[in-house]
Amino acid sequence: MIDITLPDEEFLLHWWNKNGLEDLFAAVVERAKAISPEGQDPFPPQKADLARLHYLIHHHRFLTSLEFGVGYSTIAFADAHQKNRTEYDQFKGHKRRLRNSRLFEHTTVDTEARWLQHTAQILPDDYSAGISFHQSDSSIGLWRDQICHYYDNLPDICPDFIYLDGPDPSAVKGSLNGITFTQQERTPMAADLLRLEALLLPGTAILVDGRTNNARFLARNFSRNWSMNWDRDGDVTLFVLHEEPLGKHNISGKAIFEELN
Repeated sequence: MIDITLPDEEFLLHWWNKNGLEDLFAAVVERAKAISPEGQDPFPPQKADLARLHYLIHHHRFLTSLEFGVGYSTIAFADAHQKNRTEYDQFKGHKRRLRNSRLFEHTTVDTEARWLQHTAQILPDDYSAGISFHQSDSSIGLWRDQICHYYDNLPDICPDFIYLDGPDPSAVKGSLNGITFTQQERTPMAADLLRLEALLLPGTAILVDGRTNNARFLARNFSRNWSMNWDRDGDVTLFVLHEEPLGKHNISGKAIFEELN
């Protein structure tokens, strides 16, 4: 079964430099400056957070990713998938046939069309073919009589890596029994993954950025065999679905690359 560890900050900064992310995001920031209102500087990239995503996708060879949220992270996914695609294409006639219609593709979901558009504008041109942007509102709801929230509409894909970093709680519409997600102290409580759990394939990984209360909610309510690793220093939680493969076609991307090598 897949074994994933979360590297420390020293390793992540080494990965950042080794994989050309400094130059990539310097160019992205320049593109962001060009479209920013006068006198307003773009947010600086968070190197360790972006390197962590890039490492997980590129090192562990995840094939299809889904992101709740949008931003610089979307570009880290795009670069990692492009590197994987380039290496995979080098196998040429030795490439393994895969039952995957979204190979080396990334889809991001966000409530705000303007941020989706902004990220599309600063995305390097070479990456646009592998990225899909999906807008959806988010609404308050229930999971087993517990208040939570869901995106109203999800992309019809089957990811093996999911990044949970959205929505902003203030974007969640509606109320239940007088409760809303507009309270500043209230934590996000996304439950989309609980609805999707039965559809996920063995080996799927989920990274929750911050949102520790939400991660613990998921852990209490998941029904399959997930491992959970909370990295307090990095403020992330990693889930991995540890089950026997469904068959010969349910093989991890990393195993595929090792087989081809």
